[in-house]
Amino acid sequence: MQTEIENIIKSFFEKLQVHIESLEINEDEANIFSIKIKTDDSGILIWPHWKNLEAIQWLLKLMASKQTDSKIKLHLEVNDYMESKDQRLFSFIKSKIEQVESSWKDVKLPFYWAYDRKKIHSFVWDHWNSDISTKSEWEWKERRLFICTKGTKPTPQSKSVAKKLTIDIDWEDI
Repeated sequence: MQTEIENIIKSFFEKLQVHIESLEINEDEANIFSIKIKTDDSGILIWPHWKNLEAIQWLLKLMASKQTDSKIKLHLEVNDYMESKDQRLFSFIKSKIEQVESSWKDVKLPFYWAYDRKKIHSFVWDHWNSDISTKSEWEWKERRLFICTKGTKPTPQSKSVAKKLTIDIDWEDI
């Protein structure tokens, strides 16, 4: 199946006249593949705001599923763009968390798509104490994520180790 997917990808990018310098395909789990591509044409594939990349990933998934007669999931990475995007996102979120910890005031974040909000919720849950949390408010395109404090400012003796996980996924982006 991996060879079939490789052929689909090569043919797809050849028809787009995008030169692929290297292609790496790994099967992470049954029918779930990670695809890493190196190319000088990354701007065409990613721009604007990774929407082209998202569309290409969706098309390749449909083509591979039809060709192999299996339900396939693909994660497409072009020149490590998504990885660096996540690193920038988490660095920004970390700075906002530090702002909340020092001021003990909630911070409203800019607009993020549901998938990014989920990553932020998980990042805060995994990396911060129980005195900091996240919440989403409002609906549709007005949906905003907040980094919040829980209760009163803790003293060193009152720090709790218990955590509560809340994940918000709005149905529009699903």
